[in-house]
Amino acid sequence: MTVIGIIAEYNPFHNGHAYQIEHIRRQTNADYIVVAMSGDFVQRGAPALIDKYARARMALSCGADLVVELPAIWALSSAEAFAEAGISLFEQMGCVDGICFGAESDRLPLLKQIAAFLTEEPSPYQNLLSTYLKEGFSFPAARAKATADCLCADAPDAAAIHAILCEPNNILAIEYLKALKRRDSKMVPYLIKREGAGYHESEIRTSETSPVWQQAPAASPTQPPTASATAIRRLLLSGNADAAAPALAHAMPQDALSILGEYLHHAPLLTENDFSAALCYLLFTSTREQLAKLADSNADIAGRIFKNRFQAASVSALCAINKSRDVTYTRISRILFHLLLQITKDDIQLAKDAGYVPYLRLLGFRRDSAALLSELKRHARVPLISKLADASKVLPPSSLAILEKDIFAANLYEQTRFLKQNSGHPAVGDARLSDQMTLREEYTRKLIVI
Repeated sequence: MTVIGIIAEYNPFHNGHAYQIEHIRRQTNADYIVVAMSGDFVQRGAPALIDKYARARMALSCGADLVVELPAIWALSSAEAFAEAGISLFEQMGCVDGICFGAESDRLPLLKQIAAFLTEEPSPYQNLLSTYLKEGFSFPAARAKATADCLCADAPDAAAIHAILCEPNNILAIEYLKALKRRDSKMVPYLIKREGAGYHESEIRTSETSPVWQQAPAASPTQPPTASATAIRRLLLSGNADAAAPALAHAMPQDALSILGEYLHHAPLLTENDFSAALCYLLFTSTREQLAKLADSNADIAGRIFKNRFQAASVSALCAINKSRDVTYTRISRILFHLLLQITKDDIQLAKDAGYVPYLRLLGFRRDSAALLSELKRHARVPLISKLADASKVLPPSSLAILEKDIFAANLYEQTRFLKQNSGHPAVGDARLSDQMTLREEYTRKLIVI
């Protein structure tokens, strides 16, 4: 049995994601594809556009065999911690043979070389990094320049190294490779070069003439028409349904698009600013010291956020006024959502001490993947959680504390979605809400089976 893992957010699921699943299945002759997926909050420091259950259903309907939730503590972390946790999750499964990830570069040997170098961080690199930071370079730019300078003797293409370290998916790929090296993992990395739309591309190109990829010959899958998740999110949030429909049909597999359509019939899309009121309240009631204890924070950033807490009334505005040359918008956003979810440095250390991922929270699977589930039950190194009600019986207090962050995050997401959906339609007295308006508490959510 060959099992390949993919670490993903699917925010939302699009043609590029489906192509990755199909391509790696054919490349490796994989029997099963398992996905470690972010829950209701994602790595850029924001809520997922649609909830984790709809996104897991999209993945299962479009080729994945099993979806496991990446704990919220790590889903909202830096690229390094996000990657480390994803690799840890697959190691804990005990039956994953390799991992597949996309990158702007297809030069896997060079990516491995960079990963090995950055794992060691030799003193010449550290000295150069410090020098470039003092000269005013941002940390990503300083790291790219220092790495290229140090490696150019062995890899003369310094420009290529610098370019690799300027692309987001290359950076994440390097973090996956670093995590594999640190763990001396036997899992094999498989790289798929990202084609078509770039990570930050904000428009969906509908003029492409690529063949209908789902109908490509079985032996030679074709690259689908692609659009970035950023472009899809922008289109969905534009509010122009008529314009969105043909573009989305171009960018998403039909099954995923159908699930999205069903979701939008009863649930609104969420953005970071839907949490502004709650976050502003927490900022007004927090001290500098408390803000400094949050994951990804420090005393300087906490002081800046505390000073500016009355200067903006939305999450996006707070991020904009608190970012700086050396502190990115995304990092500020992650810190604010760490405040919202009450994720502190102590929580991060607790999770690290517990092995990063001390349980496997199953979100869904395909009915024809029974053999995979049996294999997982035999080889998993940590408890497999398919019913939350059973968690307290099998998890020690430290692991349960991490899982409770996931539960809180899911309930907060659902409550916010519910309030947005029903704004202007308050319940009267003790009257029961209609089925469409009913809150779905996390403990009541059922495993997705397709």
